[in-house]
Amino acid sequence: MTRPLTSRRSGSGTRRRPPFTISAVIAVLLAAILSVPLTLGATAANATSSTGSWLAAQVSSTGSVVDPYGTDPSIDWTVNVALALLSDGEQTDALARAMVYIDVNAETYVTSGTSDEAGHLSWLILLAVFTDRDPHSFGLSSLDLVARLQSRFEIAEPGLFGSVDDFTPVTNQALAIIALNAAGADVPAGALDWLRMQQCDAPTEQAGGWQGYRAEVSPGVLAACEPTTSAEYNRAESASTSFAMQAIAAVGRVDDPAIGLGLEWLHRLQSSVSPAAGGFGQYIGDSSDPNSTALVIQAIRATEDDSQVTGWELGGGDPASSIASWVIESGPEAGALASPYSDGAADLYATYQGLWGIKQRPLLTLLAVPAQIGSPEDASQVGSPPAVVAPNFTG
Repeated sequence: MTRPLTSRRSGSGTRRRPPFTISAVIAVLLAAILSVPLTLGATAANATSSTGSWLAAQVSSTGSVVDPYGTDPSIDWTVNVALALLSDGEQTDALARAMVYIDVNAETYVTSGTSDEAGHLSWLILLAVFTDRDPHSFGLSSLDLVARLQSRFEIAEPGLFGSVDDFTPVTNQALAIIALNAAGADVPAGALDWLRMQQCDAPTEQAGGWQGYRAEVSPGVLAACEPTTSAEYNRAESASTSFAMQAIAAVGRVDDPAIGLGLEWLHRLQSSVSPAAGGFGQYIGDSSDPNSTALVIQAIRATEDDSQVTGWELGGGDPASSIASWVIESGPEAGALASPYSDGAADLYATYQGLWGIKQRPLLTLLAVPAQIGSPEDASQVGSPPAVVAPNFTG
C-alpha cells in the first residue's frame, strides 16, 4: 500500500511508503479520530452502495474535506474525494459541493504537497473534463490547466513531464498522458516513448513492472530496476505500474507489448495470503492492501478483454473479493475501507482509492458503466472492457 515520502497530505495516487515504519503513527492518529471498533467483511454489493455514501458524508456543507491527519479543511483531500465521487457516479450533490471548493482553491492545489505540479494539474484536468468544465479556463482563477501542464514538458529531461525524483516521475508522466488525451490535446510521441523506456526489463522478476523512476546511467541506457529482495523503496510497485498501463491504454495502445509484460508482472505481484487473498500489495511479496488492489483493478479494466479477465483467482479470492474484504460492514463508519495501517478503523486514503477498484473504473473512463472482475464460476459478472478514449496521439 503506497504511503507518502514527503508529505502525508500529498495528492492522489502518488503516496509512497517511506523507508521507516509509519503504521504505528497512523494507527494512533486514526484511533484518536475514529475510536469506535468496527467490523470488516462487507460483500462487493454492499461496498458498491455504501462506500460512495460514506465518502459523500466527508464533504462538508462548504465543499471541503478535512485532512484525516489533522483538523483543517484540505484542498488536497477534497480533490482526492472528488475523484472518487466521480467514479461512484451517484453522489452528485456531494461532488457538486466539492467542486465549488476546488474551483476556489485550484491555484493552491496545483503546487501544494507535491514535488512537481504536473500530477496535480493532471488530476484537475480530469476533474474538469468529467464535470463538464473547461480545462483551459478552470476555477475562479481561470487556469489554463492544459497549457500549464504542457509547459512542464521536457523541463528536466527529454520526453518527461515535470521534474525528477526517485518516486513520482512515472506516475506524473502517466497522469499527464491520460489527462491531455482526455482534454483532447495532443500527446507528444516522446512522452509515450519515455514511459515505455521506464518499464523494468531486469532483473527477471521485476520485468514488466514500473518503479518510480529509472535514471540514465549512460547514453540511452537506464539503470536496472531494484530486485525483489532489495531494501530500497523505489523498486517496481503497484501504483506506478497501474498508472503507466492506463496511460498506454488511454492513447489506444492496448495491444502494446508493454501492456502484456505489465500484466505478467501484476500476476507475480498478486498475493495468495489471507485475509484479502487474490488482491495486490505494493511490492512483490507484500500481502494485499486496498489501495494497491484498487489501482491494479483499474489497470486490468483498462487493458484486458473478456477472454482474459477471468484469470485473476488466487488463494480462494480474486481482486474484487479482496477489496470488498476491507469494507467496514457495520457501525458509524460502515462503507469506509480499513487498511493495514488503520487497525480496523476507517482510512480515508484507502476509501477514496478503494472506490475506484470497487467500481472497477479506470481513470480514462471514470464515468463509464463498469464491467466486473469475477470468478470463472460467476461468468455473468464478466462484462465488456471500458471503451478506450479516442486517441489524440502525435507519433
